[in-house]
Amino acid sequence: MGTPADRTSGTTPGRDFTAASRDALVEALLAAGPGQPTLCAGWNTEHLAAHIVLRENSPLVAGLVLPQLARSLERKTMALGDSAAAPQAYQRLMDRVAAGPRPPGPLRGDSRAARIVDQVSGRLKVARPARRAAQAANLLEFFVHTEDVRRAQHRWAPRHLADDYADALFTEFVRRARLMYRSEQTGIVLARSTGQRVVARPAGQDGPSQTIAGPAGELVLHGFGRREHALVLVD
Repeated sequence: MGTPADRTSGTTPGRDFTAASRDALVEALLAAGPGQPTLCAGWNTEHLAAHIVLRENSPLVAGLVLPQLARSLERKTMALGDSAAAPQAYQRLMDRVAAGPRPPGPLRGDSRAARIVDQVSGRLKVARPARRAAQAANLLEFFVHTEDVRRAQHRWAPRHLADDYADALFTEFVRRARLMYRSEQTGIVLARSTGQRVVARPAGQDGPSQTIAGPAGELVLHGFGRREHALVLVD
């Protein structure tokens, strides 16, 4: 898969990077088509798209963090993906990914899931900080899943990311880096190709430390577990 022309490769003041990342993901999914592999084990393109739709619209998304709902979420993901294996159904699923989350409405069907979600969330209202956090999470999620699609194909090339988009990715990634590298046995230093360096995990006293070097997008992929496919140098 070649390098697509998308809205993450130019420069536009005031850009909504989350919207641009969603567009790039949809473009990658459409370019690949249904039935194509991804870097997500067990998922073809239609299952990854189903994951996005359910993540944004189903109370079962709590299965991402609540073990008691994980199996239900996976079954729903596979079923929705399998139902979109044909071209026309796949296009309809792409339309849902592109449209984003639907306005909130009454929870139907998954009553047990709804009760658990309500208990965990305390029926919190969606405040501005919560929306900001959701947008930040989507920025990284959409970028990583775009590469999950692109890099699983036979031919692909790294995208050229606009400086401001790469800055936004790296800023959000750094906020999560300590959590992502918490289980490492050594210290971890992220060295961006621009010269910026961030300690993701401090080394213990006189302990070893690794430096992971590369462009912002590649460091994000490494942190999100795509280590065999991230174009980084580890020293």
